[in-house]
Parts: sequence; structure tokens; C-alpha cells
Amino acid sequence: MDIQKEIIKVTSVYFEDTLDYQKLSKTTKAYKSILNTICEQDLDIEEGKKDIALANGKALGTFWAALCLDDLLRTRQFIRGINKAIEDQIKANKKQIHILYAGTGPFATLILPIIFKYKKGTIKYTLLEVNPFTFKILQKVISKLGLEGYNIDLINDDATKFKIDPKNQPDIIISETMQNALAKEQQVPIFFNLMQQVSFDTIFIPEKIELHLGLKEAGIPTETLQIKHYNKIQKVLDISKASVFPKGQSKSQYDNKNHFQKIKTVIKNDTLKGFNQLVIITEIQVYKNITIGINNSGLTTPLFIQNIPEDTKGSVLIDTQYQISSEPKLEYKITLPNHD
Repeated sequence: MDIQKEIIKVTSVYFEDTLDYQKLSKTTKAYKSILNTICEQDLDIEEGKKDIALANGKALGTFWAALCLDDLLRTRQFIRGINKAIEDQIKANKKQIHILYAGTGPFATLILPIIFKYKKGTIKYTLLEVNPFTFKILQKVISKLGLEGYNIDLINDDATKFKIDPKNQPDIIISETMQNALAKEQQVPIFFNLMQQVSFDTIFIPEKIELHLGLKEAGIPTETLQIKHYNKIQKVLDISKASVFPKGQSKSQYDNKNHFQKIKTVIKNDTLKGFNQLVIITEIQVYKNITIGINNSGLTTPLFIQNIPEDTKGSVLIDTQYQISSEPKLEYKITLPNHD
């Protein structure tokens, strides 16, 4: 079997404009089977399941990182977003495009279909992974696929501290190292480290991640929840190049001391009617019009943080602030009427 041709054939579904979940599921199972065969390593072992705890968040164990492929829409939208960004760079007459992929996991899942889609020499790849066990498997996968002729650098390093060569700046930076509500993992510190080292024209994928406080409609079973059952109240975090580094300003709004703006949200009593839970809502703009909306992925599953009593009278007050620590998350303090 020609593995390269097989991956090209299997992953072609990700590039189709029509979203067919049945085809997507079949494609993902086939893609995963190929990758598991190539790596020749059982990931379901103690070393494979061990997360790496770092000062600014955790790096997933190899086994868990590989499972991200099973998030169907996440995988499709990121691959499509990366491809669209490359197409735009080609249209802009870039002679060679440099892509930095931070947090590749064991298979560099989001970039493999891209590598085979473009001619050798069109794109230079820097693949960055912090987990040593994951990195060892990544090296084997790249070797097994016969990618020596492609311009690929493999680097075992922490993307939150990685120094970009000023003479070899990437045109596109990819990192999907997150969970819903931007909790636990290193997405935010990775982006902020890399954003401070490149020009404003550099494309980041995802382009924007927003967290909103919101409300969930009462009386809807969890398994039947849809976007329409949530009400976004206030944006409490925006992670994007535009918000962190406003164009024309050389210095970011982020001060390297893990300080984010404190935000106070007031939800008045009449807004609460018909809703019974306070949630954190995650929305992702992967690239331009390629997005991942509420509940479309594990990355955008609303996080329930407080039940709202049915007899609540008065306004609910919420103080929020994102904190980077060994367990990054949106910190919040909720004050219910007549409650301390």
C-alpha cells in the first residue's frame, strides 16, 4: 500500500465543501487507522497517558492528544482553515510559505493532509512538540511516511518559551492546544509567546477564540441542547492578534505577568426568565468564515458554572478574569441576589 496516496485519498473528504457527518466519521476512522498502524506503538500505556504539568498549563499525554482526531468537526474545520490560509498566501505571491505548528501531538494530524496536497518546496514546516514520548512517535511517523524530501524541521521544545529565528519567521502559526473555556491547557501562553515574536501580518490559526458568559434555557435535556437554547450575555475574553496587538501598536496589551482585564457582568432579573444555568460559552474563528460554533465540538461545549434558582429576584453579578497558572482558566466569582 502506498501510504501517501492512501492518506491523500482518505483525507480528501476534509476539503469537501459539503458537510456529510457519515462520510466524515468514516474518513476519520480510516485516517486514524492508518496513523495508528504507522506509529507501531501502543499509546494506551502509562507513559502514553501521562500529561506533562508545566507552570503555565498542561501538555496532554500522547494517548489523549491522539484522541483529538475523533472530534470530527474540529479536525475538519482546522484542516480547512489551514488550507484556506495557504491558498491566500499563494494568491499573495509568497514564493515559499513557512508554517509553524505548535503542539503537533504524535501524528501532526492537522497538517499531514496539507503536506501531501502541495508540491515539495512550496511550504516549509516547523513542527514543535513538548512531550518527549509524543515527539519520538512524531519522528517515526514522519520517517515512515517518507517525508525526508519535504522541508520539515522537528523540534522537541516548549512552545510557550520557544524562540523564533528572526530571519526565518513563519507566515502561518497553528496551535490547537485547548479545551472548552480555555481551561487547563497551554493555548493562551503559547499564542502570546509566539505573537510577540512575529509581524502583525502573520496568520494565527485559530484567528480568534472568544469566551462569553451566557445562560442555558430551562427544561431542555442535555442530549437535545442546541445553539438556540443558549443566550450569550457578555464577552469576557478575546484571544486574537487584533485584540492582543492592536494594529499600529508595537506593544501588546498583555504584560507578561499573566494579567488580564477584570470584567464585571450584571445580568438583570428580566433577562434570567426562562433560564436556569449560567455557562461559559466558547466560540472559535478558525480562519475567516471557517468557524466552530457552540456545541459543534468538544472545544465549544458550554461549561456549566452555576444553577440559577427559579425564584431568583434581582440581578446576578459575575466578576471574571482569565488567569494563566499551572491550571489556566477563567476565574469567576458569582453573586446571586440575597446570597453572599
